[in-house]
Amino acid sequence: MLIGLVVLFAYLVQDVSGVAVKLDSPTEVVVGETFDLRVIVRNERTGENLELADIDIADEYLAGFTITSVSPEAKSSTHVPFDNSQSYTFDASIPPGESRDFVFTLRAESPGIYRGDVDVCEGALFISQIAETVVREQDE
Repeated sequence: MLIGLVVLFAYLVQDVSGVAVKLDSPTEVVVGETFDLRVIVRNERTGENLELADIDIADEYLAGFTITSVSPEAKSSTHVPFDNSQSYTFDASIPPGESRDFVFTLRAESPGIYRGDVDVCEGALFISQIAETVVREQDE
């Protein structure tokens, strides 16, 4: 039983293989400004589609923002309390050698430094990148 749990845990903490994730967003914005957090997912596998299920964004990062739109439109969105994240379900298939952009349009609400994981999930496996944005007060 213990060996089975160890094997399961080892499987679940693996990164998705053959996948590259890049985040593209400004490092600094001002309160009230709208900007894009672009999640660029590239399938680096040969001969196997990437079956992207979800993109999860940490609550710590989202605490300073309101999400105004998501493109492509997510099939669903749900809060994941045990992971402290907002999960967006896409169920997107990305062919070998191709990339796909997922764009979260955010509006800065509160000054501060916001940082957190952005997880790209395939089944129970995921790969993480860190998003960080500084929000400044508007100049008067």
